[in-house]
Amino acid sequence: MKGIYSDQTNSYFYPEEPSIDDKVTIKLRIPKYLGKSIGSVIFTPQKNLKNYQHKPMQLSKETTYFYFFESTFKMPDRIVRYHFEIDLIEKGKKVFYDAMGIVENRAIHDFVLVADFKTPKWSHGSIYYQIFVDRFKNGDETNDPVSHEYQYDGQEVLKKDWNSLPDPKNGHREFYGGDLQGVLEKIDYLKDLGVETIYLNPIFVSPSPHKYDTQDYEHVDPHFGVIEEDSEDLNEKYKVRTTSIKNLEKSDEILKLLIQKAHEKDIKIILDGVFNHCGSFHKWIDEMDLYGEGSLHREDSPYKSYFYWDSAQNNYEGWWGFHTLPKLNYGNISLWKYIADIGKKWVSEPFNADGWRLDVADDLGKSFEMNTAFWRFFYKVVKKSNPESIIFAEIYKSPLAWLERKCWDSIMNYITCMDPVSYFLTGMEKHNENHKPELFKNAEYFVNSVRWSLSQLPMNSKFIALNQLSNHDHSRWMTRTTQKVGRLGPQTHEEASLGKDLDVFKIGLVTMFTLPGSPGLFYGDEIGLEGWTDPDNRRPYPWGKESEENKMLFNFTKELIKMYKEHPALRKGSFDFLDWNSGYVSYASWNESENIVTIINREEKEIDVELPLWLLDKKEGNITLLFSTKDFTLEDNSYNDGKKSLKIPEKTALVFKIN
Repeated sequence: MKGIYSDQTNSYFYPEEPSIDDKVTIKLRIPKYLGKSIGSVIFTPQKNLKNYQHKPMQLSKETTYFYFFESTFKMPDRIVRYHFEIDLIEKGKKVFYDAMGIVENRAIHDFVLVADFKTPKWSHGSIYYQIFVDRFKNGDETNDPVSHEYQYDGQEVLKKDWNSLPDPKNGHREFYGGDLQGVLEKIDYLKDLGVETIYLNPIFVSPSPHKYDTQDYEHVDPHFGVIEEDSEDLNEKYKVRTTSIKNLEKSDEILKLLIQKAHEKDIKIILDGVFNHCGSFHKWIDEMDLYGEGSLHREDSPYKSYFYWDSAQNNYEGWWGFHTLPKLNYGNISLWKYIADIGKKWVSEPFNADGWRLDVADDLGKSFEMNTAFWRFFYKVVKKSNPESIIFAEIYKSPLAWLERKCWDSIMNYITCMDPVSYFLTGMEKHNENHKPELFKNAEYFVNSVRWSLSQLPMNSKFIALNQLSNHDHSRWMTRTTQKVGRLGPQTHEEASLGKDLDVFKIGLVTMFTLPGSPGLFYGDEIGLEGWTDPDNRRPYPWGKESEENKMLFNFTKELIKMYKEHPALRKGSFDFLDWNSGYVSYASWNESENIVTIINREEKEIDVELPLWLLDKKEGNITLLFSTKDFTLEDNSYNDGKKSLKIPEKTALVFKIN
């Protein structure tokens, strides 16, 4: 029953960001082939979920292939859920339409409206580039960690040569020397690529290269910033470097300069907030006794209540049992204010960062109630300080319960992009740790996964959800194209690239840039860096040693970004699937001024497809090829009767504009 459609873009819904008591108008599209129909919108306030109200819809417009119905009602509550009932009079039946599509019996996945939920316009469809700072660029060798400078997790840290690769057992103790000066030196490179937002992995004081074990939330790590005060004594070196006020303040200035220079290039910068846990070196725990007031060694420490303790063993709870990651106790309200003030500090003058990515955000606290209460508080404090800042969270399940409570603006969008795209194109789980042949080239699963995930995001959250294929926690997208199960240790570095498929790699990038959300590259994705999951996914960027293949992929990515920027419907438009079967999927993105169609053929053979362009209300006209992963010649660009037949080469992605 194709063709029934509604969403919350301005083509089907306004005002875009309603407040309580605003009048909202909702539109529903019903295809004419279904015959005479009557639509109703059925809505309920959050405070009375059982009290669904029927609101008849009136015919507002008729086009070649569709009737458009609309209805207006006053926003009765902060949260409103709704779906549609459609009376197909000539067919003698009723069906329902919800956020996942047509259902025969009853709506399950309501559309959700959240009053006064406003997200920054700059963030809608922004192009992200994630930087793992230690592995991106060494811009200042004077701040490099020194081998044997200190012990971390029971062994001494090591400084590695930039051209070497991570060790499978010691990757979390190995430093390469990347820093904020290196990022600063590559701002023009990122601008040339087309990047609009930089997302920095953690940069605050920490003993690890990943810095998800914060030692000091109030300052940038001097190993990423500036080291002027130092010690020749290895026993004192780390303490002097990371606690010297001079080093800390000058390191903060480097971040301030980086953000300033990025803003001059119209590039935003997002910071990584690790607030579920801190690190065992933090002054609140102070495992190494760097500060003299930590709760591990002092019963009278003012920070004892910041953690969960096993009184019998005088030991603290670590996140997932990791002793380097003490879990913070948000039963202590003073901790709320401190962390919220940290959130406020870095998005305010003089630093002016543009927002936060929140690490393991749904794990914070010991209950859902505590978790959402804190994040609402954090959200309010940060937004009051900088209303144009963005807050998005790491979460691997439905985020709707948090988003409708205004805990965050959006999420790292594993559920729409990384998971379904990886399974559809390769059958691989995102760590390369297992292969699911039943999901490989399973278009039905892909379509249903994407539809479900989008149903879990309010419209403003959809546009800014971060879509990625690689990041610091998962294997590189290029390595997943090998379709080999493995990780560094049992497998070698070299095996991460054996059997890689450049065609599939390119198809993945096109898919990421054409699904709803904000496309995001992990540093090196633009040149096809390989790597098993952590630590191999964090290889240093090969500046000056790029291969011809690397350069080819850079140009490919740059052209893809250029195409994306030229077509607003990809950034913020309506979205729906057109057709699918096995390893073939086609879908459309559209607004009032343009219609874009993406075709994915993952099959190992040429296929014949017939695009149902009538679903875009197009009867006849021509199509224009915007982008292709392979050489492709459009011999006849015309179409009629609302459809277009095409032969699609094997393992190819194509993007068309429908005129």
